[in-house]
Amino acid sequence: MKRVTCAILLASILSGCASTIGNYRPLNGYYPPRPADCRVDIFKNQPPARPYMAISRLNVHLEKTFFVPSDFASAHGELQRQACLSGADGVIDIEETNSSYLETRIYNLSATGIHYLDEAAKNEK
Repeated sequence: MKRVTCAILLASILSGCASTIGNYRPLNGYYPPRPADCRVDIFKNQPPARPYMAISRLNVHLEKTFFVPSDFASAHGELQRQACLSGADGVIDIEETNSSYLETRIYNLSATGIHYLDEAAKNEK
């Protein structure tokens, strides 16, 4: 019984030591939020071929303890959520940083939310 209690306590401690914070800042006026499950195009290597305008600055901050690292896959859901909240159709200029403090691993992702300017984007909404 004592081992089971210790195992449960240890599992609770390890699973409770993570935090995710996301936010956005408008850049060019106000764009209404899109549905929470909206489709957002992610451009990690090059910008889109279609015309666009930067509308928001997105940020995702993850902290995990006990030497558990984070990466883009860990932040993708929150990045998409913040892009939808800011009214963005896509995300460009992704910058990732990793750091640590004692046993805490810190991952920060910054990006730019964009709004497509062509007619195809207006028909998708």
